[in-house]
Amino acid sequence: MSRLPLVIYPDDILKTRCSDITELNQELVDFLHNMAETMYLSHGIGLAAPQVAENIRCITVDVEPDKGGKTLMHLINPVIVDSHGRTIYEEGCLSFPGLAAEVKRKKEIHVQAYDLDGGLLDFEADGLLAICIQHEIDHLNGVTFVDRLNDVQKKLILREYLRQRAEDEEDATVEAIRAVHGK
Repeated sequence: MSRLPLVIYPDDILKTRCSDITELNQELVDFLHNMAETMYLSHGIGLAAPQVAENIRCITVDVEPDKGGKTLMHLINPVIVDSHGRTIYEEGCLSFPGLAAEVKRKKEIHVQAYDLDGGLLDFEADGLLAICIQHEIDHLNGVTFVDRLNDVQKKLILREYLRQRAEDEEDATVEAIRAVHGK
């Protein structure tokens, strides 16, 4: 397995609806294993294919990463077929490093997807698992957690996020220049 490079906002792939997966092959299985490795190494609990620059409908989720992969789920072409209730949770995202915001989600969801062997998965999820699956399926639809905020919140949080990214890039450039000149 290998770590894949993460896509960081405002990359256009994060705003693009992904294509359905029509063929299950070893390349896809390997890709999903690499997604899981990337998720774990990045200290995430979920990862969608567009976050690693692939415009296909698959996600990895493990809301209990301390259990050594025993709760890892690979979901191919996942769909929420029903949902109930409301909840609010402070979410972060590997494509928005350092950013978090309270997001309204459905409390319980009914999901259908395919596993790595092509078998149908049909299950109910609640709590953090439901939140995580909704977050990752949003990515497959070109929606980020920031898009779930009201217009004022979204504008303020993105302005601050992009300002901080620009400062971080400027600091990195200064450090690189110092390193070249031995200072």
